[in-house]
Amino acid sequence: MPSITTWSRLEPVPRAIDVAAGYAARVHDPLWMLLRQWQLGEFQGQDAGTPVVARWRARIKPLDHFVAGPIPWNTQLTAPRFDPESIPLQVLVERQPTQRSSAVPGLDGLRLAVETGQHFVRLLHLRTVSPDYAGVFLAAYPVPPLTDEQRAAADPETVAFADVMAGRAIDGRRLRAAGGDPTDPRLDPALPVAPGDRAEVRRALGEWLAWAGSLFSEPDPGARAWQPDRMEYDFTLSNQLDEDVFGQRPMTAEQYADGALDWYSFDLNLNINTGTAGDPPGEVIARTVVPAPLTFHGMPAQRFWELEDARIDLGALQLGTGDLAQMLLVETLTGYGNDWYLLPIELPTGALVAQRSLVVTDTFGVQTLLRPNNDPHLFPGSDNSMYTHSMPVEVGETGTPSTQLFFLAPTVVPLEGPVLEEVMLVRDELANLAWAIERRLESPLETAIETARDIVDLAGPERAPADRPTYRLASPVPPHWIPLLPVRPSDTSPEVRLARGAVLDLDGTPHVVSSRAQILSSGDPAARLLIREEEVPREGLVVRRVYQAARWHDGRLFVWVANRVSAGRGEASSGLRFDALDG
Repeated sequence: MPSITTWSRLEPVPRAIDVAAGYAARVHDPLWMLLRQWQLGEFQGQDAGTPVVARWRARIKPLDHFVAGPIPWNTQLTAPRFDPESIPLQVLVERQPTQRSSAVPGLDGLRLAVETGQHFVRLLHLRTVSPDYAGVFLAAYPVPPLTDEQRAAADPETVAFADVMAGRAIDGRRLRAAGGDPTDPRLDPALPVAPGDRAEVRRALGEWLAWAGSLFSEPDPGARAWQPDRMEYDFTLSNQLDEDVFGQRPMTAEQYADGALDWYSFDLNLNINTGTAGDPPGEVIARTVVPAPLTFHGMPAQRFWELEDARIDLGALQLGTGDLAQMLLVETLTGYGNDWYLLPIELPTGALVAQRSLVVTDTFGVQTLLRPNNDPHLFPGSDNSMYTHSMPVEVGETGTPSTQLFFLAPTVVPLEGPVLEEVMLVRDELANLAWAIERRLESPLETAIETARDIVDLAGPERAPADRPTYRLASPVPPHWIPLLPVRPSDTSPEVRLARGAVLDLDGTPHVVSSRAQILSSGDPAARLLIREEEVPREGLVVRRVYQAARWHDGRLFVWVANRVSAGRGEASSGLRFDALDG
């Protein structure tokens, strides 16, 4: 009968204190193990050998033609050239004219005018001249004092700044208008400058004019990718990649407005001809590299005695029966996490790459030609289009995937300044209208003015109850709410667009509402802005105008004005009512 008070336990007794032999996990007959793997056919598996060398071939050429704006299908044109190494792509596409606020005539860009005038004085002091000519230019081009009309229309900050600078600072706007061309600056003969100093003063003026002209990057006349009717950017890049006449590759970016410009913003648009057939084709390159294992946190450890990273515990995921996507992700990471490799290949910035082949040699000397995942010969009927450019075949459709193409966009990560203008496009179902709400406007001091802070109570003061109800033709609307009314672009067009309309004053007189924001400008003074109706969804749209700054790879600084678009916060109500009785 077994005892209940005693027990036995087996314990290993090591013969030495050194544990190196145990950690080594030596195999006494590795040849036998390799022979058994060969007998069982394990070497014939797809993941039996480790890749050691990969040879990659492709045809490469930069996208060196640029067209701003949309191009209709079945259009043939000659796209102008540009150097992708000379300017970041975001600057080329996003830059807008740096037009200052026009709400107060004569005060546009007041702060910038003062600061540029101060810089001219610094440049003048660096020249070898006998007297100090800063007072001469101050007397000729001073900041003028405010008129009564300007003082009444400007905000308090602008009025205070203008009062301090009037007659005390050089107006850079007037000096630049009088200076003319930087290569041949024009010095007013009436200025009291000594004849021996005029050459030095002219050189200082020319240097200042060149500096003032290079402060901001502005688009060429007539080349604006921003489409105000769609509130988005639209442009096309193209090149002649292959040797045949059908070797052009037009890459079109539509509906770009959020600032994230990369390869996924472009579609292969073979429905247009950009006139690149006469250009030389791209260069065929070949690279032989050593594949590097792809690692991630939480992946299975590859070494025998290595512990996995505990920061990501895939086994702790609580998956339900319907979490198919997460189950597939965990299965892929745990079962095939060590089967992925990277090929380090250096490419020039702005290049469009058409991959030709990829041959991998493993540890057993077997060479394998890898095919893309959506190769119709390898996977008949496969429509896998991940990490590929789309190729539209019909207007408004996504199209088929374009394999073997990759665009390395020459972009930067800019510094974004404060918002200068902000306009909300909203729907008002109760009033059956759409509104453009100017929430922020740019002041002459290059700062944003909150329009809502200047709005008084629209209901007015409380009145004593009257004996009879009061008829109101219409309720008041905040002045920064601009109505957008549906109109047709032409009598024969079935399309409906939104145009700036008019509001009814309390006295019954209709007046057209004017817009102060540059965002609501059509870009052409002779044309009115007609916003497409589908661009104002029920959730609304927020459009902001901001300054951007970035340095290119050669150290040059680019400063430009860009528009940013994001989703709104839903519908809004203006409180507009007609034919109301107030008791």
